[in-house]
Amino acid sequence: PLEAFFVQYAGPGFSYRAERSAHENFARLCKVSGWAENSDERRDAREGFKDALVQQFNSIYGTDGNDLTVWQNLCSVIGIEPVPNDIDECRKVVWDAHVNIVDLIETVRTGKQVRRFDSLAALAEYTKRTDKFFPKENAYQGGLLKELLREIIKSYLGNRQNAGERIKRRRAR
Repeated sequence: PLEAFFVQYAGPGFSYRAERSAHENFARLCKVSGWAENSDERRDAREGFKDALVQQFNSIYGTDGNDLTVWQNLCSVIGIEPVPNDIDECRKVVWDAHVNIVDLIETVRTGKQVRRFDSLAALAEYTKRTDKFFPKENAYQGGLLKELLREIIKSYLGNRQNAGERIKRRRAR
């Protein structure tokens, strides 16, 4: 999906470079195309880019948040060992891993190990520094993505439960 998105803009000034990150390719596309920050062209391309990111994630990892094999694959990619045999335990260890979703997409292409962060604050700092934001407004298309999202820009001031508490509540039903 990402390559298909970029191919539609191929021309004399731009060609998709698979060895570069998706965000680097998008920034280069905007620069080469001369799109102003708030232009309609850039806004439209940004929406298409967001959709392509979501579709790329879904095509790599799947969408079913209730499939144990999907979660076990995610644990393996993140480097969690041993990989749990229980879906609730998979959810918990993945939730606690703090990984950048864009990195999860790009590891398939680059082969580089996905970096795990000790805290949400460290993940947020990395995401802001590298500009590797994943579109949260599109991410609800797949159940798996919904469970991976973190609030990076605005701190959530409500009473959000972590995965462990959600799992305990589900079991109690």
